[in-house]
Amino acid sequence: MGVIMAYGAAIREALASNDLAQMQAIAEQAKQTVKEQGDLAAALLELLEAIEALENKK
Repeated sequence: MGVIMAYGAAIREALASNDLAQMQAIAEQAKQTVKEQGDLAAALLELLEAIEALENKK
């Protein structure tokens, strides 16, 4: 499994920097990640439901 970058933190850091070039670079990286990841929130919910189901079988 690869490492997933914490873009929320990077986005907030770029916002705080008020550096246009940094903000644009982080925005491009985040857009690419969102494109590659698809609906991460829905996938996480499915994963959590599967975990809960397995835990309840014990």
